[in-house]
Amino acid sequence: MREPTTPLRIKAFVGAGVVVFVVAVAIVAAAVAWNARKVALNDSEAQATRFVAGAEAALNRSLLTVDVLLASMDELLNLSNMTAPWIDAESASQRLRGSTRQNLMVRYVALLDDSGKTMASSDPAGGALAVQLPAGFLESVLEQPVSTLMVSAPVVSFASSERVLYFARHLRLADSTRVAAVAELPVGALGAVLLQGVDISGLQVTLERAGGQLLLGVPGREEVIAPTLAPPLAELADLGLEWRAPARLTGAPALVVFRPILYQDLRISASIPLHEALSSWRDQRDAIGLTALVFVAMILAAGGLAFRYLDRLSQARVAIAQSKATLDQALESMVSGFLLLDKNNCVVQWNSQFEVIFPWLKGIVAPRLPFRTVIEETVKHHHPRLADDEHARWVDQRLLRQQQPQHEPHEQVYSNGRTIQITERTTPDGGLVISYHDVTALRRASAEIENLAFYDPLTNLPNRRLLMDRMQQAIASSARSGQYGALLFLDLDHFKTLNDTRGHEVGDMLLRQVAQRLKTCVRREDTVARLGGDEFVVMLGDLSASSEEAGAYVRRVGEKILRKLNVPYTLGGHAHHSTPSIGATLMGGAIQSSVDLLKQADIAMYQVKSQGRNALCFFDPQMQIAISLRAQLEADLQAALTARQFVLHYQPQFHLDGRMVGAEALIRWQHPERGLVAPGAFIGVAEESELIVPMGHWVLRTACEQLAAWQGNPRMQHLQLSVNVSARQFRQRDFVARVVEVLRETGARPHLLKLELTESLVLDNVEDTIAKIGTLKTKGVRFSVDDFGTGYSSLAYLTRLPLDQLKIDQSFVHNLGMRHTDDVIVQTILGMARNLELDVIAEGVETEAQKKLLAQYGCTYFQGYLMGRPVPVAELEALLEPVTTTAEDLDLPG
Repeated sequence: MREPTTPLRIKAFVGAGVVVFVVAVAIVAAAVAWNARKVALNDSEAQATRFVAGAEAALNRSLLTVDVLLASMDELLNLSNMTAPWIDAESASQRLRGSTRQNLMVRYVALLDDSGKTMASSDPAGGALAVQLPAGFLESVLEQPVSTLMVSAPVVSFASSERVLYFARHLRLADSTRVAAVAELPVGALGAVLLQGVDISGLQVTLERAGGQLLLGVPGREEVIAPTLAPPLAELADLGLEWRAPARLTGAPALVVFRPILYQDLRISASIPLHEALSSWRDQRDAIGLTALVFVAMILAAGGLAFRYLDRLSQARVAIAQSKATLDQALESMVSGFLLLDKNNCVVQWNSQFEVIFPWLKGIVAPRLPFRTVIEETVKHHHPRLADDEHARWVDQRLLRQQQPQHEPHEQVYSNGRTIQITERTTPDGGLVISYHDVTALRRASAEIENLAFYDPLTNLPNRRLLMDRMQQAIASSARSGQYGALLFLDLDHFKTLNDTRGHEVGDMLLRQVAQRLKTCVRREDTVARLGGDEFVVMLGDLSASSEEAGAYVRRVGEKILRKLNVPYTLGGHAHHSTPSIGATLMGGAIQSSVDLLKQADIAMYQVKSQGRNALCFFDPQMQIAISLRAQLEADLQAALTARQFVLHYQPQFHLDGRMVGAEALIRWQHPERGLVAPGAFIGVAEESELIVPMGHWVLRTACEQLAAWQGNPRMQHLQLSVNVSARQFRQRDFVARVVEVLRETGARPHLLKLELTESLVLDNVEDTIAKIGTLKTKGVRFSVDDFGTGYSSLAYLTRLPLDQLKIDQSFVHNLGMRHTDDVIVQTILGMARNLELDVIAEGVETEAQKKLLAQYGCTYFQGYLMGRPVPVAELEALLEPVTTTAEDLDLPG
């Protein structure tokens, strides 16, 4: 007989599979290596971008402190009231030392006259200090039309032999003589500010002018004269973020990221050479290649084993075909256990599933074995401690039931927890066919379904459905017995923060531990339920017939829960402290629905939240009254929108020369009963209820309709209207589309519409802000930052935001001439706006003195009660009655 062999087509298929897998491994290895290279470059690119952004913010803050230090010398030395001969060098130097001592970056500050002579300094040498400024630097500082911070080229200090930079701005004496306030900063100190402790392999950092003059380089360069780097950074902007730009210090292929800072034409750049960026990737590439070779070897080995396996499989197939038995195949295909008995109750045939269900019979069951022996072995296995007489009685009962076969299946639950469904059928010759079907999983699934319907799967506590059912029973029982019960509504404080920072798995661990602790705080007959999320409810029943006694008991239970839940938890090996807020209400005294009781406990819980959390509070009807009043106000606002009860008042905005250039649209509520309502009484509720979005859209449309109405009036057609935009309205996905739609439908000219955004709104999701502002700017819409100056965090983004105007916050305007720091801040904002080519308008101008100071500092646009209060549109138009010029004759802002 010829030995069977594997068909050639199968071997060819296996061989082709080996080749395909080898090729696939090679392709995947190459793709992984290439992707790792891209990831390495992207990581380096992200590092460079983050570094430059951080360096820019750090340097801006540092230079701003130097600028404020120099600007404050006027007030410190009272220069505006003195002439050069009156300045006492020793006294002035002593004051400068005290002022400079807090700025660790500044080596010294000095006051120089127009010939370069030191009038006073914070240096121990005082007025005798010899300041060696670069040639022409002093003249350029004194020649500036407006006092502005100037930065010199790097030079070597004769005193310390280290490279330094000089920062200066001119100040005026009482006789209008200009003097220079100068600060010397070591280049090394600025280098530390730029690097911020960042460790990026191969990083090259420069501070340079737009023309390429190098002021600071890290790693340091030792040139005596500051070199000019080529090409200038402006030419690199055309390349974008590409790895083919020359590094600023070495010229090697690199990624160069740069950004401008606030002062003059200075730029910060970071260069990461391509060779350094790919240093770690080369190790990955080698490891990937080695791994690929190992996989290829494994695939080839598996192919060889497959050929051997196929040969053996072919031989086995022939043997199986020769020994195949139809009856065995039929029996083995059954999912149930099968046992065939003859008329004498002896075993004839069985299948392997029978031995799977009853593994203790494996090796015992055999042809001609009496079925009584099978039953006896089963009883011994499940009930080994039964007495002999009990054992025999159990077997006799089983055999007696077998003599009366039932057509309906019956179930037997064994001591190991398994449930077996048994079906018995007689055969024509008097025998018996018994089938055994394991329904354990089915019964467990049924029990689990029932459990899921009434219990929380995470904590195994009753869920909302079961709680509501028990509450109905408790309410009915309380009505019959007169006994008070209580509900405690618990919410875990700051649970969302835990979920967001450490993941939902850790949050689930906390919920399970809270459930266990809650159960230890109550009686067995009480109910602890989980409503969902981090909300739990404790229901106490049959407390007392006295509401005072019941309330006292509830308070003791609540305080016990607070103590238990304040004990730190162990979550994933880490300690975590969590606290609950608990609201309580009594059940009894009157028939109440379970929904109302839950609502009362929930309101009491939120009262705890508003008062600081981690406490217990009983429901007070006044809470419901406050919530109802707030809900009524929200409903009134909704009705006001529908009934068109809102009106716009306009506060005029003026140019320095007295021309009205625009107005700010401000919403007012013309209530039918309360009269004219100021926005402070309803804007907060509108923002929390999201009514601020349709209200803001109404303001925008009404303002645009007014602009369109003015287009035919030569006296009014030049006026701009400023409209405040809330954060919730601006973050709507369709905000840009709705603004464009309103402009199109009303016919208003876009360049006369100015949208005012707050600083916090601008800084929240800067990329989205830039995209939306940029899109609307292409349509002609102008943008202003409202209340600017309340925080310096936004300065780093001014160069990226396509703004038109900054609005100085009225808090700074109010203190002008009274608090020097506010004067410096206003001057700084105006100087920065000039450098960034932005208009500036001051709001809250109430006195002529404030307006005069603002004009002196360079502000040309004003808004406030001094010029006009918010008025209806008719009164605003009346202000322009005498005006006869046209829009073309007026110089509109920027």
